Amino acid sequence: MMDSRGKKTFKGSYKRLLLIVVFIMLVILSLRIGASTQVTFSNLFKGDKDAWFIFVQSRIPRTIAIILTSSALSVAGLIMQTINRNKFISPQTAGTTDAAALGILIAFLLVRTQTKGIQFVFAFAFSLAFTGLFIYIIQKIKFKNIVYVPLIGLMYGSLIASFTTVVAQSFGLQQILGTLNLGSFTGVTLSNFKLIFWVIPPLIISIIYAMKFSIVALGEDLAKNLGVRYERVMIIGLIVVSLISASTFIVVGPLPFIGLIIPNIVSLFYGDNFKKNIIDMALFGSIFVMVNDIISRILIPNGEVAISFTMGITGAVIFLYLIFRRVKHA
Repeated sequence: MMDSRGKKTFKGSYKRLLLIVVFIMLVILSLRIGASTQVTFSNLFKGDKDAWFIFVQSRIPRTIAIILTSSALSVAGLIMQTINRNKFISPQTAGTTDAAALGILIAFLLVRTQTKGIQFVFAFAFSLAFTGLFIYIIQKIKFKNIVYVPLIGLMYGSLIASFTTVVAQSFGLQQILGTLNLGSFTGVTLSNFKLIFWVIPPLIISIIYAMKFSIVALGEDLAKNLGVRYERVMIIGLIVVSLISASTFIVVGPLPFIGLIIPNIVSLFYGDNFKKNIIDMALFGSIFVMVNDIISRILIPNGEVAISFTMGITGAVIFLYLIFRRVKHA
């Protein structure tokens, strides 16, 4: 007979298999759904040139971008929550996303170019600086209620966003700022989606440092006693989060709630083991974003709603559930 440990392993494998099946089904659906009615699997099998052109130029890059973006942002949220020991911290609630937008706007003002490489450098630098400042601030706060800290983060992000708006209005860049703050996969094509591959190196780093991130979550004193360089791991975590936030923001804009709710959902099902949860984190994140993206594509006939709107609604509902659940079990 199977012991309790074996049963847990079996259940975990079964859940992951189910996630993989749902993930594959959504990938197929994502490749199929779109404004063009030409892209059908029958037309693709027949070798229809127009269908293949749209499929290669738009559908495949979009789906790959969704998978990489959602996986990376989910892992970034997990890193933020782990190193800060707070379940309600994410790049969105720590000012990281707002700082990336400010960095891109400053890049446009100083360099007067829309080159993605330059924008990425500025977005990364600002994300790293402002996120580091936020973590420094919360470490100085003695009262660290689990909900109190992210509220500070939201106020902090609002200050950055307000300053960004003032800069945009002062230099007549409101239209650019409006475009930056609209999360959407509509503009992702074969020519520009390659930028999203910038998230792969930080994802690899997060896997390599998974165990150390978990040890850092135990606290500075215990981490140092276990031979982990606490400050170094914290800095690496910040760099990884900033790289992911900057690269995803440049390609698709802000995607609300994903870095906040996905780590919490995975934690409910699988516990808090960072290393074991990375694959499930990527699957859950991809499923969540693909579902919202598909909804965005079918809501309006021959049109599309920005995914930031649909994710804002579904994410808010899930986030409220997580808060009430936390309060209930506190």
